Amino acid sequence: MWATFGGKEATDLAQENFGAHQLAGLPANLGSGLISYTGRLPRTNPYYTHMLFRCGDKHPWISVDLSEVAKGRDPVSDLTQLLSIARKRYGELHRCTPKPS
Repeated sequence: MWATFGGKEATDLAQENFGAHQLAGLPANLGSGLISYTGRLPRTNPYYTHMLFRCGDKHPWISVDLSEVAKGRDPVSDLTQLLSIARKRYGELHRCTPKPS
């Protein structure tokens, strides 16, 4: 899921809902957000990520949730790479240069 509005509110809500289960924060070069593992299936799958960044004058956010990560894989590394790809692709589609929030 992604949107170009309500980024601060969405980030605050993600932190409120998933911050207690945070595996890692995002690298500073991606933006602000988190990677969490809830261990259960609430309204989202157990692996949940959220990222807020800038692209031109907009402050879009992207969230991704997964049901599982392949055994032996590092979920933080994999999800960080996935968010990096999503942010880059967002910039290509919207003709802007993504930067940290």
